[in-house]
Amino acid sequence: MSNRSYLCVSTYESIYPAFATSDYDPKRNTVAADVNCVPLLWLAMFRAADLRTETFEVTEGRHTEKVVATAPVAPVGRALTQLDAAVPVLERLFGEPLADHAALLRAGVRAGEGDHVTIELEEIAVLEGDEESYYETLRLALASLDGPADATADRDRLAELAQLRPVRPFPAARLLLDDMAATDDDYWNFCRLIGASYLRPVPWETGDGDAA
Repeated sequence: MSNRSYLCVSTYESIYPAFATSDYDPKRNTVAADVNCVPLLWLAMFRAADLRTETFEVTEGRHTEKVVATAPVAPVGRALTQLDAAVPVLERLFGEPLADHAALLRAGVRAGEGDHVTIELEEIAVLEGDEESYYETLRLALASLDGPADATADRDRLAELAQLRPVRPFPAARLLLDDMAATDDDYWNFCRLIGASYLRPVPWETGDGDAA
């Protein structure tokens, strides 16, 4: 079973644009990926009102089946505005700086070809075994980004979705760019904050793009 989440930018106002249109090209439209989680700053681009459930017909060979999926989707401009608004909330919750990480993620999203951003996370929800519970946790986590109601519960919920290891300070945004000394936990948390490259370079690994 696959276990990836994907951050996608496309011209279609739909979740799972890879299902919605044959024009979707992962080399152009998939910004980043991660395994077994959804990175924290990906979540920060969305709010509970951005969640949408859609039904797709997926064909593999001669077999076609209907797939019901839930995910957030938003115009790129709104998603990046929401990211900026969420950064100070997350910094208060986790007690760690995140503005530089968010700037690099912003550059990666802007480099994608499209005007809507979404997260393909069905593979992660399925791994949890109880999809309904997973999506409720996701809804509560996104709602908390407008302002925590219970700081401990909200932090724990976000850390669980991102699979962060709360054993060290967050690694610096330029961890990979500057080849900083790091532990396995640092590398783990870095990816769970922002994701990793998938078929195309990302600014936090290569320095490409404007992170301003």
